[in-house]
Amino acid sequence: MELPRVVRQYDVFLSFRGEDTRKGIVSHLHRAFLAKGIDKIFKDDKTLEIGDSISEEIKESIHNSKFAVVVISKNYASSTWCLDELQMIMELHKEKQLTAVPIFYNVVPSDVRHQRGTFALERYECSRTMLLFSSKKRARAAKIRKWREGLREVAGTSGKDLSTW
Repeated sequence: MELPRVVRQYDVFLSFRGEDTRKGIVSHLHRAFLAKGIDKIFKDDKTLEIGDSISEEIKESIHNSKFAVVVISKNYASSTWCLDELQMIMELHKEKQLTAVPIFYNVVPSDVRHQRGTFALERYECSRTMLLFSSKKRARAAKIRKWREGLREVAGTSGKDLSTW
């Protein structure tokens, strides 16, 4: 019996921290994909406010992509939005529903894996606020645990460390 073929809306979903990378590496990647004929790319250009939740449009776009290119930069882990995207991307990657390709941009992959420096989630207001004001202690602890797991998993995924390029 032949399995039905899944048609994806996007070839590539770009996950990135806008303030670090939008006008640099992400715009270069976007142009490079287009130059190679890869034009079904999801690149969110919205400016997000602190505390905004990941939108349904983003969730659907991740689910409807063949690849997710995750540009991990210095401030990536300071964004709950990025961490939510990463968690979803890595879950789909584990289920073989998409391929995650990390790019470590001016960061050391082992810092991401071991959550040191700017990847220590407890440094950020988003984690502290979530712990202080979330109504369900178990749910917020599980959310932070999933963020940590996503960071560890992406750091262990074959990708490109641009600091060695």
